[in-house]
Amino acid sequence: MKINIAVMLAVGALTGEPKMLEVKFTVQEGGGHPVLQIALANHAPRPVKVLHALATEAEMFGKLFEVRDAATGQLLEYQGIMVKRGPLSEADYLAMKPGAQRSNRIDLAPAYGFKPGRHAYTISYAGHYLMDGKEIPLTVGPVRFEHTGR
Repeated sequence: MKINIAVMLAVGALTGEPKMLEVKFTVQEGGGHPVLQIALANHAPRPVKVLHALATEAEMFGKLFEVRDAATGQLLEYQGIMVKRGPLSEADYLAMKPGAQRSNRIDLAPAYGFKPGRHAYTISYAGHYLMDGKEIPLTVGPVRFEHTGR
């Protein structure tokens, strides 16, 4: 059951080029858990590289998103797995060819301290992707969703 209106954000390169990477977040209820559906589309004429943490991994190994109570703006504490690691390397990215599309699903329940009862939240992402070896800022959201915590 879909519990939120999807928000789409297309991000252009710093050089003012046309929209390069399109990212869409939708939060759905799945087995009593809020599940983030991520859709990515490369509209660039060249390959882009997206973090595996965003594009392929089903669980989080560090704070990737900012989740807030929609009513109060209070930041939910990240309670998930924290893996200590060094600087990002080539192995941390997924290459997407021009025209490629990809989707991923991440269960948010184990990572954030959702309150019991029905509440509205927002989720956002601030990171980057790579094109031609350069970091391009990528922001998505905030996307509003509702979740009933147990």
